[in-house]
Amino acid sequence: MGLREINAERTRQLIVEAAMELFFTRGYDETTMEDVAAHAGIGNSTLYRYFPTKDQLGSSLLGDPGLMAEELASRPVDEPIEQALGRALLAFLQTRSEDRQRGESFRQLLSDNPRLGMRVVEWLMETHDLLSAAVAARQGREPGDLSSRAAAWSAVFVLQEVGPPPTPATPATGWSSRAR
Repeated sequence: MGLREINAERTRQLIVEAAMELFFTRGYDETTMEDVAAHAGIGNSTLYRYFPTKDQLGSSLLGDPGLMAEELASRPVDEPIEQALGRALLAFLQTRSEDRQRGESFRQLLSDNPRLGMRVVEWLMETHDLLSAAVAARQGREPGDLSSRAAAWSAVFVLQEVGPPPTPATPATGWSSRAR
């Protein structure tokens, strides 16, 4: 990774941290994009270059929707698909490790903001599409193959159910707001 990419990633993380701090303390609806830019110490145009919409910024804790697909593609070709998918899912969850309070605060944001919840659904759908294509490619099948889509959906379903991973001392509660 070059210096430009490193600086871009730092700026992205600075924005995400500033936004989450404001979203968790003030509330999602009460925080404007301009508030986030000011809190991060950047210009509005910089903020919008990284995050064109508030909902994209709000869902940024989820990370790259293509990460599981990339991880699957990097797995050994002779590894059974079920095992490779499981490893890709675990790799994604390990990159999203958060402390308990942050995970609970994010779940509350989703519960309180249906529009942000819909953005997470869009993220899950994008993750599924990318993972489905990776499964099909791995198995030498046509893109959109039903069995590839079903295999990818099983991994996305698990991801949806467990949500942001808990720390070792906390139970998983998932992203959904329904009682467990």
